[in-house]
Amino acid sequence: MAEALSGDFGPHIATVLPFLIAVIDRDSSEQHQTTLRALPALQILSPSLEGYLFLVMPRLIALLDIATTPINVVEAALKCISSVVAAVNCSSFASRIVLTLVRLLQCSPTPALQTAAIDVLCTLMEQLQDEFTVFMPTIDAAMKKRGITDHAQYERYSRLLFSGRLVPKEPPRVQPQMQGDAAQAVSAPALGQSSDGLAKQEVSVSQLRRAWSTKQQVSKDGWLRWLHGFTYELLQQSPAPALRACSNLANRHPRLSKDLFNAAFVSCWTVLPGQYQQEIIASLQGVAAHADVPPDILQTILGLAGYMERDEKQIPIDLKRLGDYADRCHALAKELHYKEAEWTLEKNYETIEKLIELNQNLDLHDSAVGMLDYVRKDQPDVQESVEWYLRLQQWDKALVIFRRQEAERGPSYENTKGQIRCLFEMSDWEALSPIYERIWNGNDQQLQMASANIGMSMAWAMGNIDRMEYYLATLPNKSRDKSFCRALLAVYRSNFDEAVRYINDAREEMESDLVSHITESYSRGYSQVFRCQMLTELEEVIAYKMSSDDRERQAAIVDTWRQRLGGIQQDVGMWQKLLRLRSMVLRPVLDLDTWIKYVNMSRKSGHMRIARDAIAQLLEDEVRFMEEVNRGEFEAITPKLMAQAQEYARLNAQQQQQLGLSNGLSQGLSLHGNGASSWEGRMRRFSIGGGNSSSKNAPLDMSIRLSQQPALVYMYLKYKWADNERREAFQMLEMFASDYASKIGFDVHNPEAFAEHIDARVLANISNADAADDARTIHLLARFYFKQAEWLSSVQQSVSLAQEARTKASLGAGDVPYTRQSESKRGSDAAVGLAGREGIRMSEDGRSQQDAQFLYELRGERINEAILESYRAATVLDRKWYKAWHSLALRHYHVTQRFETEHGSITEEVVENHVVPAVHGFFRAIQLSKSDTTLQDTLRLLTAWFNYSQFESVAQAVQDGFNSISIRTWLQVIPQILARIHINSESTRRLIRQLLVEIGKNHPHAILFSLYVAARSDHTERSQAAKDVLAKLHDVYPELVEETEVV
Repeated sequence: MAEALSGDFGPHIATVLPFLIAVIDRDSSEQHQTTLRALPALQILSPSLEGYLFLVMPRLIALLDIATTPINVVEAALKCISSVVAAVNCSSFASRIVLTLVRLLQCSPTPALQTAAIDVLCTLMEQLQDEFTVFMPTIDAAMKKRGITDHAQYERYSRLLFSGRLVPKEPPRVQPQMQGDAAQAVSAPALGQSSDGLAKQEVSVSQLRRAWSTKQQVSKDGWLRWLHGFTYELLQQSPAPALRACSNLANRHPRLSKDLFNAAFVSCWTVLPGQYQQEIIASLQGVAAHADVPPDILQTILGLAGYMERDEKQIPIDLKRLGDYADRCHALAKELHYKEAEWTLEKNYETIEKLIELNQNLDLHDSAVGMLDYVRKDQPDVQESVEWYLRLQQWDKALVIFRRQEAERGPSYENTKGQIRCLFEMSDWEALSPIYERIWNGNDQQLQMASANIGMSMAWAMGNIDRMEYYLATLPNKSRDKSFCRALLAVYRSNFDEAVRYINDAREEMESDLVSHITESYSRGYSQVFRCQMLTELEEVIAYKMSSDDRERQAAIVDTWRQRLGGIQQDVGMWQKLLRLRSMVLRPVLDLDTWIKYVNMSRKSGHMRIARDAIAQLLEDEVRFMEEVNRGEFEAITPKLMAQAQEYARLNAQQQQQLGLSNGLSQGLSLHGNGASSWEGRMRRFSIGGGNSSSKNAPLDMSIRLSQQPALVYMYLKYKWADNERREAFQMLEMFASDYASKIGFDVHNPEAFAEHIDARVLANISNADAADDARTIHLLARFYFKQAEWLSSVQQSVSLAQEARTKASLGAGDVPYTRQSESKRGSDAAVGLAGREGIRMSEDGRSQQDAQFLYELRGERINEAILESYRAATVLDRKWYKAWHSLALRHYHVTQRFETEHGSITEEVVENHVVPAVHGFFRAIQLSKSDTTLQDTLRLLTAWFNYSQFESVAQAVQDGFNSISIRTWLQVIPQILARIHINSESTRRLIRQLLVEIGKNHPHAILFSLYVAARSDHTERSQAAKDVLAKLHDVYPELVEETEVV
């Protein structure tokens, strides 16, 4: 009954189980025959024993005593335990099971019994997963002692467990125990029957021919009805009884019919004669050749080809045809598969461009670049095509080729189109506008129509509504973007009813494309989904404009926009379109956080021009906004906003005055003159006396000085650093940080005083608005100082590595060793080459390397102190920032290592100034880390502790930090701690023992076995230390410690 009911026997287990347990308990016979009959019953009942393990498992474990139990009973008990372990969670009995099996291994009289015991351990390993690792040292020791080295399953499971790839299996079904061997005999199928005993049905070729023959279909529904009827006939004629049984159900449910098409086709295909196979393939090719065939039919044919390919029955359709089918229905992954197969067979270089394009469209950028590299290596003489760079989206390189071709051959239709596309993708409106002026002043209507779509986007980006209307009139009627553009213009004109009508038209036009893309996968159809979102947000723009008197409604729309950004791909082009759309009603300066994310995304992806244009748009909008506030054009103005507008007006007036100074006076201003920390001094430094006035970012430099948004300033400085203007970026970062620090009363040389100041402000009950503003400024100022330290560190590292490479090169040539003094005598050429040896590059030109040398010389020998000072300031300003604490501790750690490498040992001063702060920093970083594993920080902390344990200040710092972090942190470094349990320093030994005891109290299973291994060590001090810890744990877990001792 239990076997028949399987897991549903649970309600009856309480009635049956006492009888089985009584049989085992009362069996006093020598051969335990009744026990042998009861164990298979328990084995069948194992899925229902979840709540009764406390009754069953102790008795099964007791049967494993080889001294009192016959071997055949022990083997039966092992099988029963294996079934129970595989079926229910036995983690509470894991220790008893493992210890008993280890004893059995040690005293087993036969190899077969040893193998059975290890098989049970493998089953237990599958269920316990990582919790099983604590038992493995003991098991390995027992196996080694008995000379068991060839158990393949245990070795394989161990490797999978440590690599995180051991997956628990479903418990195997227990074989019937009450049936005889005769019941298992299966007679051979009768002649003319299939292996399942059912007669095979002959396929009616005539009915199939009527089904696959295609009459002229004129609509999508007609083609789909043909496919449904063909599938139904395939199921009806299938020689497989299971498929025939599904024919009527599939006829009523189209989705099931679609799912069974491949199996039904193959089952009929295999029994058709050769001539009919050719005929059915010709019919499918004829269907696919129709221009009006829907994408669903093409995808069905492609799915059939893939199904037969996996079944090693290649469909006899040419690979080029299949690739064309995939191209027509936008099945990019399938098209890539067939194009790669075509390339493998023919090595036709005409397919290179298509392969690069497909890889790029599938976001396989590395594969696309790798394809190009392979072609260059395989055919060094092949002429590079501009199409390759277009497919790789390397617009700058493609533009260079287009311009070179234009200079050699003159302008042409294709060349102009290529230049327009490259400039559009690079958002270079300044270079694109003259080209459009030339096109629209000419008579080439074909080129005008082909470029109208990009012209519409350019005019929209530049805010030129008249030009948008001009290009829209030329846009072809078949363009899929025309309805959207019409809706966009209608919104600009406030014709909302007309805009809604065009939005609905746009949705209807994109329906077919959306369905064909989404059918393959969501990622393939994401661009279409994004177009739907653009239409939705255009409707929300209309709602925003119509809710001019409802501020709550407008705020809700803006909040929805900001939340929606979290689900959008990190794609610069998509964000650019969305922000352009939203800026119709929401000015960028009021949506600053979103625009900053957009600029940072552009910078990180290498789109520096797009980032610069966005920054310019932000600064321009901020200028207009501040001027409007000063003119009183807003009703609700906060005191903070008014103060910012007044400060802007004051700085603007000073800037205009500075621009009127003579050139001679400006050149006389010292880089380190008085008042360098004031706003006036900073303006003099960057507007006239310093910086690079010829830089392409010079207008932005002038505008950023007026900005009242620290977050915008910080984002711009990161852009300048990435744009290879490191010197100016670092100078501006210093000055802005100094200015913001002076505003909140922060002294970088005495940061602890500011912490007391913050606490005093909290006690003084500062208003919530002021406190929030101060908190934002303090939070951002921490980033300023952190970035200052990070930039200095990167420059120092690059210069140091280049110096080492230069020194090696000089010594190899017999020259004198390279020094910083000798470098200063070599002139600017050597400074440029400083960071260029041995592959060290800071940018694509030598100017950034001069900036690196300038920064290094600016700090001189105090560069380490400046870096530590900036990191320390960041930790004070943001006490809960993991990254700042981690970087500060790591910097102290590296300074200590460098000092010890150079001098052979460290001094008390180094310990106090670097080792102790490193220990405190690592403890704080581990405490603030959001990750469960902080292995690197913990290992560095242990290194600092053990290497300098002879210093009392280090031991005291470690002891102070123990209570600040979770005890779970130490679980991942238990082997490292146990390795130093007998260290010479008495204070360190005491702390290690204290730590091990605390770990043992909270996680005894993680440490007991390792402690007993250490207690049996030949090293006297190590063994005694481990025994001392075990003695203290015995007071807490006496039973567990005693069970461990048995091993």
